[in-house]
Amino acid sequence: MSNLKAPTPVGPYSMFRYLSDNSDWVMAGSIPIDPISGELNNETIQMEVTQVFDNIEAVLADNGKTLVDIKKFTVFLMDLTSTPLVNAEIEKRIKGKYPARSTIQVAGLPMGARVEIECLG
Repeated sequence: MSNLKAPTPVGPYSMFRYLSDNSDWVMAGSIPIDPISGELNNETIQMEVTQVFDNIEAVLADNGKTLVDIKKFTVFLMDLTSTPLVNAEIEKRIKGKYPARSTIQVAGLPMGARVEIECLG
């Protein structure tokens, strides 16, 4: 089990749900919320990206999964020039077979975050 604590959702939704056959799953988008303070960890975009992946790992661990169980990431960025930071974090944390990924530039994200990532497994 992970030493990381999963953040509380910022709305009325589940962070992780199994689909009908209980093998495939979906994870809600994760933003860079510090799970202790409930505030954004947003001093730098690098801190946001790192916090998002920490949060993803914590939610996955709470559900008996790891990053290698992810089949697809959907990355939402306020600025696509942050894509190399996301790439570097993925390369650092996942060795071998990478998930499929879509990256989308958006006009806004919850709580003023600059990055949000949702996962399918």
